Amino acid sequence: MHVKTLILGGGLTGLSTAYHLEQAGDNNYLILEKENEPGGLCRSIYKKGFTFDYSGHLLHLHTEQGKRLVQKLLGKNLHKLIRRAWIYTHDVRVPFPFQANLYALPADWRRACVDGLLAAKKHAKTAPKNFEDFCLQSFGKGIYQAFMRPYNTKLWGRAPRQLTCEWCGPFVPLPSAAQIKQSAVKKPKEIFGYNASFYYPKQGGCGALAYALAARVQNLQLNTPVTQIDLKTKTVRAGGKIYSYDTLVNTLPLSVFLRLLKNAPALRAQAEKLTVQPVTVYQVAFTGKIKPFSWIYFPDKQDPFYRVGLQSGFSTANAPQNTYSLYVELPGKVRPSLARERAICRALLQKGIISDSDEKISSCWQTLPQAYVVYDKHRTPVVRRVTQALAKQHCFCGGRYGRWEYSFMESALLQGQEMANKILG
Repeated sequence: MHVKTLILGGGLTGLSTAYHLEQAGDNNYLILEKENEPGGLCRSIYKKGFTFDYSGHLLHLHTEQGKRLVQKLLGKNLHKLIRRAWIYTHDVRVPFPFQANLYALPADWRRACVDGLLAAKKHAKTAPKNFEDFCLQSFGKGIYQAFMRPYNTKLWGRAPRQLTCEWCGPFVPLPSAAQIKQSAVKKPKEIFGYNASFYYPKQGGCGALAYALAARVQNLQLNTPVTQIDLKTKTVRAGGKIYSYDTLVNTLPLSVFLRLLKNAPALRAQAEKLTVQPVTVYQVAFTGKIKPFSWIYFPDKQDPFYRVGLQSGFSTANAPQNTYSLYVELPGKVRPSLARERAICRALLQKGIISDSDEKISSCWQTLPQAYVVYDKHRTPVVRRVTQALAKQHCFCGGRYGRWEYSFMESALLQGQEMANKILG
């Protein structure tokens, strides 16, 4: 079978690419998706009246282009929420972001954070060599030791000095030194962070967005895993068949894509230099009521999870009345067990998130092998070399994992439009 454009992966970027091709009147394309439904990680599980997403999936829309597209796709099935997030550490709840809410800390912590900040600002700045340097220069030793180091070590599974700071961008809020210092005295009026507000479907969980896109594309083939790619002959083997193409769009994780290449040993070898941090998610639902929140970060070593989100807080349709649901994120690949579930519930109870009287009524585990792209010293030069070499062979990469980056769902949607425009010329 031959198509003008062959799209690997039916996640948001692949679907968006096809959608924008269709909008321009070009339906000479085919999406190959290995799962039995579209969406990639932007999917939802429907179980016993509960809607569980593949971990926390929220729409952060920062461009008019992105807002128009999502509103066109979801229409009235969309609402806006205000962030209610905290950091829980050493029995203290600090509003997010930590560095702008020092007033919530005990007095000795506040002093250490302010003293560290003032000491950092006395020294001349040089370009940070890694994420540790970035934190020490931006926030000082106190904030770094109190939150930045333990949380990021837990999340990424490595020391901050082993990460570059290229990924920080909007993901690490940067209040001024004066604002950080003032926050030790009183609660700030300004709300910091890219996720101060966000959007979410009223019905269907985050999967509603993927299905809205999929309903607008004609040529989506499910249950078709890719097993081999030959850039020289412009062919792809998938589901036992061979497909030829003029242009290839890859939205598969870049490391996975490179390992599928035939007769390209130099490119295949680059896959070994790309590192990813997996995440394990424990989805759990209870009877009872809960004090509303969006999510809470947990930097302390003794806590098995690094973040807990209130899934039912994003939409009343996510859980039946008089119940609530949580997504509990654990770093790395964790083997599910009854003992681990009990340890998680004990920790949730100890933190005051759940109550003794709440009864567990549903739960499931998810493993996300490709969760957080690791920005180590290899990531950027490898991605640059690989994507440039692929582009010369009429292969374009897009999406969070296709471009091997840390980004939003909005970026995935807009990259699909960008690639469609490139194909259309």
